[in-house]
Amino acid sequence: MEKTGLIVSVISEFCYVKEANNDLIYECKSKGLFRHHNQRPLVGDHVDFIVQNNDQGTITKIHPRKNELYRPKIANIDQTVIITSLQSPNFSSYLLNKFLAIVEYKGITPVIVFTKKDLLGQDDDLYDKYLQWYPQMGYQTFILSNKTPDSSEWDAFKATLINKISVFTGQTGSGKSTTINTLLEQNLIKTQEISKALGRGKHTTTNSKMYEISNGIVIDTPGFSSFDLREFNPEKLAISYHLFTENSRFCKFRHCLHLNEPHCKIKELVTAKIIPTFFYNDYCKIISEITERK
Repeated sequence: MEKTGLIVSVISEFCYVKEANNDLIYECKSKGLFRHHNQRPLVGDHVDFIVQNNDQGTITKIHPRKNELYRPKIANIDQTVIITSLQSPNFSSYLLNKFLAIVEYKGITPVIVFTKKDLLGQDDDLYDKYLQWYPQMGYQTFILSNKTPDSSEWDAFKATLINKISVFTGQTGSGKSTTINTLLEQNLIKTQEISKALGRGKHTTTNSKMYEISNGIVIDTPGFSSFDLREFNPEKLAISYHLFTENSRFCKFRHCLHLNEPHCKIKELVTAKIIPTFFYNDYCKIISEITERK
């Protein structure tokens, strides 16, 4: 009998598929024809599969993907939650803006979560210099403390996860694991069920971990914080951020890189303080990083 489901983990040649509309997870292998067509099943893929015996099966079809990340290898993402520490480690606009460029270029909606706000001093000017700009530029932004998980800000953040596939990323020490653990406190039973299902084989992994939270899917991928710009060139970066994509058509030159070209709409927006100077300077630094790697 053929079923449909979602790949929640890929370990070696095995795919763990959660059947649609229930919590059953099957250990599946993919048909050889996928390899012949250079197609590999990914976490997040919607698939058809045939159950052969007990809880094992074979994937027969991979449904078309709406998007795909290469590092890590994940498909069909609705949004990426970028966990960014305000202190310990110190806030880095450059790292955050690099994440935003890659995520937005892939057509994935970013959600920015600033953590460890309880560590900020009264005289800290991070909000005025940086944080206030992100919602002004149209980014969905939350400022959270894992010490106050019952706050209205936490409730609003949880609401963004409903019925969506969300990938969590963040630099080491940003509070990503703590944030996910806080979300999981009310979802422990389903988490244990999935963990038990994935742990029944002989395989161990440090690959993506998938959880059900607020009727949505949360993917925690350890390697996501290490994804890089190797597939980028300056031309792609120039149309990555949504403000750049929306306004590049008003630049004088069709393939404007927003650097030294005259009559550049992006630079006009920087001068008009619609795009903050630090954001534009980080963009220029990313361009330099890409150019130096070529």
